[in-house]
Amino acid sequence: MTLGRALAALSSAGIFALGLSCSSSSSSPTPPAASPSAPVVAASPTPSPSPAASPSTPAPVTGQSCPYGFGTLETNCGRSGATYVADVDAAIEQVVRQHPDYFETGDQNGPGGFRVLKPHEYQVAVVGSLQAGGFCAETDDDTVAVKKTTSFSETYDILLATGHVRRGDGAYRETCNPASFPINAADAIGYVRVAFYSILCDAGITPPRNGENRLPLGCRGFVTATPKRPNNEDVPAHIIDGDISWRFEQEGDIAVIVDDDHNAFNKQVVGRNPGRYTLCATSHGVEGCQHGEIIP
Repeated sequence: MTLGRALAALSSAGIFALGLSCSSSSSSPTPPAASPSAPVVAASPTPSPSPAASPSTPAPVTGQSCPYGFGTLETNCGRSGATYVADVDAAIEQVVRQHPDYFETGDQNGPGGFRVLKPHEYQVAVVGSLQAGGFCAETDDDTVAVKKTTSFSETYDILLATGHVRRGDGAYRETCNPASFPINAADAIGYVRVAFYSILCDAGITPPRNGENRLPLGCRGFVTATPKRPNNEDVPAHIIDGDISWRFEQEGDIAVIVDDDHNAFNKQVVGRNPGRYTLCATSHGVEGCQHGEIIP
């Protein structure tokens, strides 16, 4: 079986991991010719396996615009007495009045629990209303975080799984001491890990272990860049906010790098000749590299 057929078979079988985006395409990737002016070349139409989590929509507030400064990932979070329930409810009510097109008021799950027609716009508008009221607030499109001090912050889930508005004490999720947001991404990233997470080869070629950073000719290596905290945990995707750039170095015509149109944090490496290469990724000023080798 050729490498192209193996890739198509895996994609059709649904073996590829989900990542930033998914595609139903099962055609095999065709690496484009290397460009002398841009060593990281354009992507093949076929997506690669994508293990990285999808970055959330950017939160509409940054540490610089928060009047109470940055939060920290080194915090203790849990349910305790909520302080801002009434303020969050007031912000929701203001959004209902100002943006009736976001809701289907004839479809309710409890009093004021209108069906939300535009979930992202709804959460961003609630954050904007809280900010206008003097709060520091942000959303990752799953929850809304709010604070008025550096000592603690609260998190609210203002959207039911049914797609309706969630209000009151039921929306409160946790309190973090000290405040857990906003996070300066450059401070949160301890290092960027750049490594193979999968290697697919033509029939008869045994793939090396991912951690060896060695890629035989006739194989295709799938690389991902993962910003990590100093304790080796992944930095939450909404903090990274999609910030990634790549750099590729080689001596001679060693390998071609193929983009993943659906996941900016992933690349594919296809060897051309034996030799060494360096593939680096930078997020918020922190760079990590894979020092790889194409082997016969």
